[in-house]
Amino acid sequence: MRREILIWTMTVIFALLPLAGNAKSYSVNYQNIAFEKVINDLRKKTGYEFVYQKNVIKNVGTINCRLYNASLQQILNRIILEDAELDYEIVDKTVVISQVKKSLPYFKKLVTGFVNDENGEPLVGVTIRQVGSKSGVATDIDGQFAIMVEGKNPEIALSYIGMKDKVVKARSIKGRNVTIIMQTDEIMMNDVLVTGYQNIKRKNATGSYQTITAKDMDERYTGDIVSNLEGKVPGLVSYKNGINGEGEASLAIRGIGSFQAKTNPLVVVDGLPIEGSIESINPYDIENITILKDAAAASIYGARASNGVIVITTKKAQKQKVDIDFNADLCISEKYNYDNFRWANAAEVIQLEKYNFNGLKNAENPSAFNSLQQSYLNNKHNLSIVSRLLMDNYSGVLSDADLQNQLDALSKNNYRKEWQDAYERAQVTQQYNLAIRTNGKSLNSNITLNYKTDNNGMVKEHNNALNLSYKGILRASNWLNLTFGANIQSERSKTHIGDLWSNINSFMPYQSMYNADGTLARMEADTYLGEEALQNPEYGFKDASYNPLEEVNMNFNNTRRTNIRSFIHADFNILPGWTASAQFQYEDIYYKNDAYREGSSYYMRNLYNLYTSGNNASEDGGDDEDDDEGDEDMYALSRTLKRVSPHTLGSDAGVKHYIPDGGMLQTNTAEGAYYTFRLQTDFNKTFAEKHELSALAGFEYRQTKYKTNSNLLMGYDDQTQTNNQGLMNFGQLVDIKGSLSALGSNYYMYGAPTGNDFSTTETLHRFYSLYFTGSYVYDTRYSASVSCRLDKADLFGTDPKFRGRPLWSAGLSWNAHNEEFMKDIKWLNVLKFRTSYGLTGNIDQSVSSYLTANIGINQINGNKVATLNTPPNDQLRWEKTSSFNFGIDFAMLNNRLNGSLDFYHKKGSDLLTITDLDPTTGWNQLTINNGKATNKGVELQLDGIILPARSRNDFGINASFNLAYNQNKVTHVSHEAASGQEALYTTTLHKGYPIHSLFSYRYEGMEVDGNTQSFKWRGADGEVHSSDIANGEFTPDDVVFSGGLDPKITANFTPEFTYRGFTLSAMFAFYGGHYMRAKVNDWTSEGRAVGYDNLVNVIPSAYLNYWTSADKTLYPANGYLGTVNVIGNPQYMDTNVVHADYMKLRNIVLGYNFSQDICHKLGINQLRLRFQMNNIATWTRNKWNIDPEANDPVSGMDLKKTPRSYTMSLFVNF
Repeated sequence: MRREILIWTMTVIFALLPLAGNAKSYSVNYQNIAFEKVINDLRKKTGYEFVYQKNVIKNVGTINCRLYNASLQQILNRIILEDAELDYEIVDKTVVISQVKKSLPYFKKLVTGFVNDENGEPLVGVTIRQVGSKSGVATDIDGQFAIMVEGKNPEIALSYIGMKDKVVKARSIKGRNVTIIMQTDEIMMNDVLVTGYQNIKRKNATGSYQTITAKDMDERYTGDIVSNLEGKVPGLVSYKNGINGEGEASLAIRGIGSFQAKTNPLVVVDGLPIEGSIESINPYDIENITILKDAAAASIYGARASNGVIVITTKKAQKQKVDIDFNADLCISEKYNYDNFRWANAAEVIQLEKYNFNGLKNAENPSAFNSLQQSYLNNKHNLSIVSRLLMDNYSGVLSDADLQNQLDALSKNNYRKEWQDAYERAQVTQQYNLAIRTNGKSLNSNITLNYKTDNNGMVKEHNNALNLSYKGILRASNWLNLTFGANIQSERSKTHIGDLWSNINSFMPYQSMYNADGTLARMEADTYLGEEALQNPEYGFKDASYNPLEEVNMNFNNTRRTNIRSFIHADFNILPGWTASAQFQYEDIYYKNDAYREGSSYYMRNLYNLYTSGNNASEDGGDDEDDDEGDEDMYALSRTLKRVSPHTLGSDAGVKHYIPDGGMLQTNTAEGAYYTFRLQTDFNKTFAEKHELSALAGFEYRQTKYKTNSNLLMGYDDQTQTNNQGLMNFGQLVDIKGSLSALGSNYYMYGAPTGNDFSTTETLHRFYSLYFTGSYVYDTRYSASVSCRLDKADLFGTDPKFRGRPLWSAGLSWNAHNEEFMKDIKWLNVLKFRTSYGLTGNIDQSVSSYLTANIGINQINGNKVATLNTPPNDQLRWEKTSSFNFGIDFAMLNNRLNGSLDFYHKKGSDLLTITDLDPTTGWNQLTINNGKATNKGVELQLDGIILPARSRNDFGINASFNLAYNQNKVTHVSHEAASGQEALYTTTLHKGYPIHSLFSYRYEGMEVDGNTQSFKWRGADGEVHSSDIANGEFTPDDVVFSGGLDPKITANFTPEFTYRGFTLSAMFAFYGGHYMRAKVNDWTSEGRAVGYDNLVNVIPSAYLNYWTSADKTLYPANGYLGTVNVIGNPQYMDTNVVHADYMKLRNIVLGYNFSQDICHKLGINQLRLRFQMNNIATWTRNKWNIDPEANDPVSGMDLKKTPRSYTMSLFVNF
């Protein structure tokens, strides 16, 4: 595969190289340089001789000019004709400079030529008009123009988004085809707003937008786009609150606005929404990202815009010659440190076992100790290893000295360390990107190839992704442009199949994978290795022992993900200012997962053993079909058993192995096919110089089709690709034959498939939309905009009036800095006010207005059976969100400080929520549009040039700061909690509180009554209770609000220092105003009379507090006094809720950009090296100093803490 990719890449490179051409080009950069020095420098660079008289140049001022890869004529036109306002003529290799000849009284001429940027690339759509005239023209796809000018001293004005306006005197234009160079406006470049439907100037926009450039994205390496967005836009938050998931699912713009529909933003790429993840986009191929926040900005997307919109524009070629970018990133992470979990170590667990055993032995009530003795005699597998040793000693089998020696040896073990050494390794992520771009006369091509590999920090695991994309822009004619391309992402991953015995806490910390002599230990997992049945060869049992080192190379998930997105856009120039476009996009998303458990693995050996029956023919009803005819189910099963009998019979006719030899292969696939088609027409016209009118209208059609299927094969052999699945239904086997295993009376058949080993689903939806948007601008001061969209979907079809919903917005803006009375305020460069109001929508594709059901097959008789899912609801409709926004944009101090301030208020209504039904209707609940919620807040963005660096050698300081505040509240909900316990759940909505909230009970200490311990709680009436909160005594009125899960305040500060090519920057991120549960595991009460294990909750060190404290009301009991003897749930204690505020020094980045002189000597254009350190420091507000990012805020359980990592990056441009 890699060889083919390399061959393909080299072929493309050699195919594109001829397009570069052989024209000689130069790069110049003059800042306040005397004209004569400029001429001397050009003489050296070009080899041309320059001839002029001293008196011709004596009044010429300094020159400011920056051009890259420009022709000699372009450089001379810019410096001599425009800046110096002189004339020149080239004779052979000599440039003769002279004064401009005196003009005629009246001038009339057809001016023709080209408009390029500083890199010599043509600019398409530049507005060109004669100053004082109402008429004008625009450059074509080659940047070419022709305009008739006349007058005594006519001037030509040029304007283009992202470029500085330019005025050229017509008399200074020599020849027929003049080349005019426009300069980039660094401030205006940030004002190019790409909405996906149109590009608008920020000065004309009425909505709330924010743009992230490719340069912003390249400031640091994160490995994924979502992480890179952190801190770049106020109001865009990526935070895991324990409910919303990770990655793209954790994104939210201006708060959470839905109860059960998606809350993450819509993602748009090159004009059209995508169904795949934002991570399917090559991060190196992003030109800019525009965040649409309010209704005026996002309502054009209608029913998918309530959560905001992220619009991504990919790169295209800018240079006529072949332009090659190469990026390489290497990120190395430290191993995980589990200290934040506060787990008990080997010695501490052994001490707990001693406390527990002595407590049992000395208890007044001997029943628990008697139970332990019975388990020791009849079911040793139920005892922990230390409990067995203590019982051996108690029974006289083991002396005191031997007991102490064995416990001392166990206390020195560290199973977790052994597991880390066996399974974990330093995580290494590598990413490489190659981009080849060229802008030919008629075809603009962009090819990118990206490869990323990650070892996941685990032995034998990997995640490899290949992304290949092509984007072409064909200038087919003066009236037609075609944009077409494809993005292909292919991902392959291999991960261990997690099971009960494969993680770091599957065995106790005092156990070891090794024997004393260094050989691998036969560890006990599901089966006691001393069982008598295991010693009986007639049963044919397989090895029942376990060792992680033997399993590390077996049982993997092999996952394949493919995302193919192809598109074609056609743009038609009908008349000046009137265009039309047609767009089509097709996405094919494929997912396949093969979970293969090898036949020799412990999982399959144990399954084989458990599903072994020791009954003889007379005991199980015999093999005579006549005996089963009276029972249809038994008859069907007996026929099934006969079909699979060749691989289920053991050596003895009375022993049956129902699990066939071999492994188990479970395959899950998902396929999605998504079509989007759009027709649109645009009109833009400027009247009388002061009136700008723009409008667009269009139609959009979308279809989504999603299919899944799953299949499971037993007795599978990967080498021969065979299986012995047969027709066995293991679930019915247990139901009919009984679940007792031949291993003994303490073992039961479980773990095999239960009949759902094959399933399929298919979902088809269609949507169509009509939309319109228009704007009017007067004298670049006042702007007004309106937008309207009508969406319809097959989800809401039973009542026609709910099939579609018009969504709209309106906005106004005022560029106050363009007013005459503001002209004298020199320190204020920009002051703009804007306001908007509108209605956007949201949709949950998991609901339907129709009666829905799942259809399956009865495994006994083969008949179809259906399970009803949802009742019909003919009034089901879109969710809607009304949004008000008021904003101020400003720039001051010669644009050294600029920013924006926004205030918003969003009201969600018709939100999908659950309401209760009368059970006699056949349903308990129904999803209806009856919820309401609000989000209101403020956002501040500041960007400053504190100390400007006017040259590479100067010291410069830049800084960026943003702050956002959001208050979320449920204002109406139909369903009320039926019990106090339900009121505590984070999924329960409470009017007047945030959607994602923590509710608790007032903890009042522990109450001890004999061997029973209770968590006391204070009710709303002030009374203290000791009953379980799961019973009826605890009511919804007794719960208290502990805080919201989502941050109210987010802030980011990014300082940057530059000096002599070096750049040093840092990123601080702050999240505050929210809460979390923490240290809940310390309050659990695991353990039994038979000892401790980690199967439910990992044993914490805090368990020792109960045994060492004289006051037994301070801590919950554990061991034999724990579990059922402790009444209450510690998860919902109010004392376990703490502030989740924290600040992270997320990264520090040190980069170096090599000088142009060094790059030219190396034969390249740019070279940059960068070193980055991540996850450097954390400040937390809570009293326990728990990192909120290493804690589940809902359950209060600890999570893995992200380790520190180091990234080295290389960038080369050829």
